[in-house]
Amino acid sequence: MKKYTSHILTALAVSSFCLTLAAHTVSIASAEPPSTVANAPEDAFHKQFRKQIYEAYPPVSATAKELKTSGYNQFENPTGIVFEEGDTIIVKASGIPSNVTPELRITNFGSEDWKDSRYPLKNGVNKIKALNKGHGYISYYTDHYKTAPKLKISIEGGKANGYFDSAIHNNDTWKRLLAGAVSNIMDIKGKRVQLAYPVQALKEQCPENGFGLIGLYDRIITFEHEIMGLDKYNRVPKNRMFGRVIWKGFMHADGIGAAFHNDTMKELANIEKLMKGPWGVAHEFGHVNQVRPGMKWVSTTEVTNNIYSIWIQFKLNPSYINLEQEHHNDGDGNHVTGGRFNSFLQAALINGEQWLCQKGPDKLTDYQNGGDHFVKLCPLWQLQLYCNVAGKGNPDTYPDIFEIVRKQNDAGISNGQHQLNFMKNVCDVNKQDFTDFFKAVGMLKPIDKDMDDYSRAQLTITQEQCDALVDYAKKYPKPESPVVYYITSGSVDAYRDKLPVTGTYNQGVTEEGKTRKIDHSVWKNVTVFETYAGDKMTNIAIWGTGAPDKSSTLVQYPEGSTRIEAVAWDGQRTLVTGKR
Repeated sequence: MKKYTSHILTALAVSSFCLTLAAHTVSIASAEPPSTVANAPEDAFHKQFRKQIYEAYPPVSATAKELKTSGYNQFENPTGIVFEEGDTIIVKASGIPSNVTPELRITNFGSEDWKDSRYPLKNGVNKIKALNKGHGYISYYTDHYKTAPKLKISIEGGKANGYFDSAIHNNDTWKRLLAGAVSNIMDIKGKRVQLAYPVQALKEQCPENGFGLIGLYDRIITFEHEIMGLDKYNRVPKNRMFGRVIWKGFMHADGIGAAFHNDTMKELANIEKLMKGPWGVAHEFGHVNQVRPGMKWVSTTEVTNNIYSIWIQFKLNPSYINLEQEHHNDGDGNHVTGGRFNSFLQAALINGEQWLCQKGPDKLTDYQNGGDHFVKLCPLWQLQLYCNVAGKGNPDTYPDIFEIVRKQNDAGISNGQHQLNFMKNVCDVNKQDFTDFFKAVGMLKPIDKDMDDYSRAQLTITQEQCDALVDYAKKYPKPESPVVYYITSGSVDAYRDKLPVTGTYNQGVTEEGKTRKIDHSVWKNVTVFETYAGDKMTNIAIWGTGAPDKSSTLVQYPEGSTRIEAVAWDGQRTLVTGKR
């Protein structure tokens, strides 16, 4: 998994740029088909792809506008036919309404450079000469997709490669498609996502269970849609999301969809490995699904998409939450399991740094105008844990917030106001006053900085605005826990069940140089361990720090330390060792 993780981390440094498609519009002459059209010998199975019925879909731009996302799938209606440059193609079409001009689109997702061309279709016979090699798609998008007639289309020319559709195919079909593929790419249709993945990788990593593979991708997208509130608010689009293989660069998101390098297919085309490590896939699809600008303001481009990533990681592999369990610098020079989350607590609660300007393992310097992306994610994850998983608030906190920002008029709203609106929305949808939490994590603090987020933009929040939000939220009760900022997946049971800390003073504590190892068989239901030097807190360790097996917690105890406190879900502190 280390190699896969490196791909993910590299992807975080790649901008979500938009590619301009080199599309060509070609005039089509009406003609009868020639007496012979070059076709490869095909069996009945492959010939079925030459005559199909195609449905209309909403325009990608219209769906993006409604959802306030980036664009969904431009390649609905795969034909299963692949073409070479110069091929003569005969397309017979019927059912095309007068107000729509569908197209045959030929796109090359192979290892050669991207090429793309489009050819308008009319009822009757269409004769086309392919300008480039690639897979064929019937591009049929209209605002009137609900009433638009289905198209009957037959295609002569090219070669039948086929495609997999989970709605009508099974794993026997999958194996037959892979065995008979004439292209190095296979189109794969699920309920909510469509993929263009390399045949060789599919043969190696998923030779027999294509239904399971696309089903897993559908689950990932469904989880994203659920947290976006699309299911709750009946906004799930007919358009699928789109993912494809690329052969150069790193995984990223762009105007086409999510792009994954061929080298990552060892993990992304393998069901077992993807179940264990869905972060990269969820991250890039998450970029497409960022609701902008209300949930994508300056310095959050690589943050709010990870709301989806960590939720999906939790749903598919709850035993390993990388945000909490990866081995990293804790922000104070100590490299430990759980270091990334500890660095957030160090930056926010001990150093008092502003939320979007917090130091972390991936940005230990020059973080003052745009901090560590994963550190920024921590409090957003804590809200999901507290409100949803622990059941201490509205389980639909994020779905409801996403719906609010989809419906709001964004005109004239500054980056600072978006951040303030987010905090206000959290309070409103939970009917709880979370302002103490937001103060603690550094979100509800004055800021006036030129922030770095691929491009520079100003983030300004005044003290007066902070005070106004505090006054507004007073109408709500405080959360049950005064230490929401300590919750992790490892301590969520203590919050949910209101479990008191148990442990015996000076028992289960092992001295290891400038650290103390605290045994979980002695100390239970702890959220974090705090280290003090007199009245000053110097270090914080989440439950399970330093122990991949979660059997203990490694607590930093530097020279001059006087005690360690175990903190319960309700903020109660129990002396572990040392003196108060």
